[in-house]
Amino acid sequence: MPGRAARLVLAFLVLIPGFSEATVQDPAPITRRDSYWLGVGLGAGSEDLAAHVNGSYQFGANLISIRIASTAGLFDTELTDYAVLYGRATRGVRDRHLLAAGVGVALVDGCGMEGDGFLGGCQDHSSIIGLPLEAQASYRPGKLLGIGLYGFANFNRRRSFGGVTLGVQIGRLR
Repeated sequence: MPGRAARLVLAFLVLIPGFSEATVQDPAPITRRDSYWLGVGLGAGSEDLAAHVNGSYQFGANLISIRIASTAGLFDTELTDYAVLYGRATRGVRDRHLLAAGVGVALVDGCGMEGDGFLGGCQDHSSIIGLPLEAQASYRPGKLLGIGLYGFANFNRRRSFGGVTLGVQIGRLR
């Protein structure tokens, strides 16, 4: 009996792998295309209002972005950064959502209130280097158009700032 069981196990090991290769087909591999988009948004920032414009390019899990992000008070301080960022991004199985975070280097420009507020005017500051951060979370129902949240921050020696905007993305999203 032990010899018969050994032959049965051997036959099973020899025949089953051939059977599975002949009858089971692997699904087509998912090929991910590089994505790129332009994003624009408005929202709330550390100085009252916030706005951003960004261009992003995603290849694999890598994300490269350029952006202009700004926050401004109604009658006073305005801060803007011009940044280049590198980050990591993930997409869902069907690429309908994106979560990303990045860090980089930025040139920070702006003005601050001098004197007695509204009548004193906004005095320009010289440009400085800052450390920009970004976070993106978007939903992409179509291949060309998406909607999402864009969070930004800039840490610098003069005045750090940040904001969150709701915006649209246009480009090759999936």
